[in-house]
Amino acid sequence: PEITVQNHGVVGIKNHVQPVVPPEGVPNEVRSTSLSEWDRHLRIKRTFSALAFDKGRLPDDMFASLGAYYYNNRNPPHKVLEEWGRHKGVFVNYWESDCNFIQIPWHLKRRWQGRLRELVEAWAGVDLETTDMYGMREYTKGARLLTHVDRESTHAASLIVNIAQVNVDRPWTIEVLDHADRLHEVVMEPGDIVYYESAKALHGRNTPLQGGNYINLFTHYRPTDDPDWFRKESPEGTPEPLIDVGECRLEGKLDQYSQGAVTCDNKAIGPHLSPTMFTAKNGMDLFNWWQSVGPDEGVGGGEEL
Repeated sequence: PEITVQNHGVVGIKNHVQPVVPPEGVPNEVRSTSLSEWDRHLRIKRTFSALAFDKGRLPDDMFASLGAYYYNNRNPPHKVLEEWGRHKGVFVNYWESDCNFIQIPWHLKRRWQGRLRELVEAWAGVDLETTDMYGMREYTKGARLLTHVDRESTHAASLIVNIAQVNVDRPWTIEVLDHADRLHEVVMEPGDIVYYESAKALHGRNTPLQGGNYINLFTHYRPTDDPDWFRKESPEGTPEPLIDVGECRLEGKLDQYSQGAVTCDNKAIGPHLSPTMFTAKNGMDLFNWWQSVGPDEGVGGGEEL
């Protein structure tokens, strides 16, 4: 029997023209941004989990729905350049690497947001309301995402969904700092999800994407009817932040991500600690990390910590 799969999509009118960014000014802007983002993450009082993040997996039917939409809309005119510019900062290196965007129809957004909210509520342990869904965003070769936190009032508990990877042959880790500002580097495969406290936990992808295309969706939630959630202390019953994990040791290789290369006395730290064993103490540490993992040539790269 014949089977017809409906194809929904949004057609872009034209590509946004990205401004020219003088490369000599980028390091100063990154430094200033890193200092600001560090201060922002310290202002958030409430937490939801012990580590500020966790890794999970989409239900099969959700992965099929998201993947089919991407596949059917992965080319122009459905795919356009994501709009960036100096007014949006240097969080994405749009001047070096194309960052593309595939818009999602509202009826699909509502359907997906509801299903994904159930997953995030189970992780965060509280009732949540939807505030935003962003994407699909397609990163291309050379892409970097500067360490940052998200909007306080709307981005309490969030989800990164990896939709697809095209010709990506080396892991491109999502970097998340836990409640003690230890760096974790999480490997994602298509269909994987990462829960994270996106206004509290600093996160980024500072190491450049070595090749191919990497497609993500982001969805955000906050406690129901509580836009000031971030000004409040964590309610009774919230898991205590995992701060002291005892002594930690590198027992694997420097390129073994999400494989327990670093072990600590407290095993609750999980398998994602960065093999670099990097811990940030201030915004300048974030800037130095950006410099150290950048490309050997070009803006902001190649210097050792």
